[in-house]
Amino acid sequence: MFGPGEPIVINAGTTQGIQKGQQYFVRRYVRDHFTPESADFVPHGVHTAGWITIVDARADKAVATVTHACDGILVGDYLEPYAEPVATPPASLGGAPDFDHPARLVMGDEKRQTGAAGSLMLMNRGSDHEVRAGQTITIYRETTGSAAYHQMSTDSGKKKESTGPVLEVGRGTVLNVRPQTSLIRIDWSRQAVFVGDLVAVHRITP
Repeated sequence: MFGPGEPIVINAGTTQGIQKGQQYFVRRYVRDHFTPESADFVPHGVHTAGWITIVDARADKAVATVTHACDGILVGDYLEPYAEPVATPPASLGGAPDFDHPARLVMGDEKRQTGAAGSLMLMNRGSDHEVRAGQTITIYRETTGSAAYHQMSTDSGKKKESTGPVLEVGRGTVLNVRPQTSLIRIDWSRQAVFVGDLVAVHRITP
């Protein structure tokens, strides 16, 4: 385990494009043993442990020092090029929550199953679903209708509850977007936010 200022040997060098002075995020995959797999989501998260600076590089090896540590940096963590966050134009933060195409929270940092204001969580929608960094999100739960609105399914004959009003649990901001997932920050919450809660991305309709 490594902390700020400590040297680390990297198993890649100039042959792989690593040069002295470059910075890299240090990340690791975290398996999620709680969230079930689905057709469009593989249950794992990406944890950012910190970032490093390359201080010397040879053909197939390099030496770096830990610039910043969010957590302990471990042998086996992988690198991604460091990039400063891009400021998002305020116009992209507007719009109304799109309850017709909800996402779902699938993971908290380091397998946490709950979150609150200030927490980071992962949702199962990304750039493939037209999600962009900077968009506002509403975290919510659906309530069930009363017994008077229970319907009989014509296919199976089983009872099916109607959907009731939406319970808004919190709001947040999309920070980082991948094709199938997005990292979100919870900015406000009225109670604990859980893995499995629904997410409505705010969109500006034409």
